[in-house]
Amino acid sequence: MFQIVQALGANQWTTAASLAERFQVSERTIYRDIDHLSASGVPVYSQAGKGYALLEGYQLPPLMFSPEEWQVLLSSLAMAQGWAGKRQAEALRAVQEKLAMAVPAQLRDMTPSVSAPVLPERRMLGALLDPLQRAIAERRKIQLHYRDAQEQPSKRILWPLGLYFWGHCWTLVGWCELRAAFRHFRVDRIVILQTLELDYPVVPGQTLADYEAWEKHRCEREQKDERPLSLVR
Repeated sequence: MFQIVQALGANQWTTAASLAERFQVSERTIYRDIDHLSASGVPVYSQAGKGYALLEGYQLPPLMFSPEEWQVLLSSLAMAQGWAGKRQAEALRAVQEKLAMAVPAQLRDMTPSVSAPVLPERRMLGALLDPLQRAIAERRKIQLHYRDAQEQPSKRILWPLGLYFWGHCWTLVGWCELRAAFRHFRVDRIVILQTLELDYPVVPGQTLADYEAWEKHRCEREQKDERPLSLVR
């Protein structure tokens, strides 16, 4: 029933059928649980054709985690801090501190079982991730001095669209003004990064969603052994 409250809180309207499918129970079970929630004081209301919703402004009960869930969350935050930029790592620590205030004392004393030590090369990488994230959020153009895998230098004006983490490296995806096409670059191969005082527009066909659709099509073509669409790396 607590999961039902969470599901209702995350959506404006939710049908009994969708809740039954999500939790792998019958719709009759959902009707019964909704009745129990209403009887216990949770302000659930319904509307024909729309389903169920929570009264706007209703605050969910305090966060409750099992020891396993809390351990996974701590480990995930520790891993993310080890690979994030400085500003993002500080924000993640603040999130962890706020979460710790909302859990029982026996969970608060637990330590993560997995961590990612901040090595010198990751500190250098973090110095690039922070300005890249700001440029993406503010839609600012950037200028890159870059060396590819063959040590060939290039200079590009890029519209930064997104960052992807691959477990061993970060890549930056953007619209390259020189090539008039999507390109992606390994962040650890950026030699010089400059954020320009120029905003870039939202252009249909040149957004992150367009890139992801383009990349999906490229992968499908490669799987069919057709000529691959290459990216500058």
